[in-house]
Amino acid sequence: MPRFIALHPFSPTEEQLISLAKERPPEGVTWHDTFCAVAENKSYCHWEAPSQEHLVEIFKKYEIPCEAIHAVRRFDPVAGVMEPAPAEMKAPQPV
Repeated sequence: MPRFIALHPFSPTEEQLISLAKERPPEGVTWHDTFCAVAENKSYCHWEAPSQEHLVEIFKKYEIPCEAIHAVRRFDPVAGVMEPAPAEMKAPQPV
């Protein structure tokens, strides 16, 4: 399943994140975690989804602003290996 990092132009509160976490994403979409850069007022969310378009729809539904969505691959530093690129992974598109 393709992985994505979404860049959001705000740093949500813990309460906002808890509220969003109670919502169920569509089948085949997983929200792994969010990193908040409070000083820069940015947040970075790690997702797995069939496509970038799936995430765009989720962000629209919940009115979550998004500056960019990047397709990424995970490197495991302990094993020293990069996960294979999914066949579906395409070049990043502007949001």
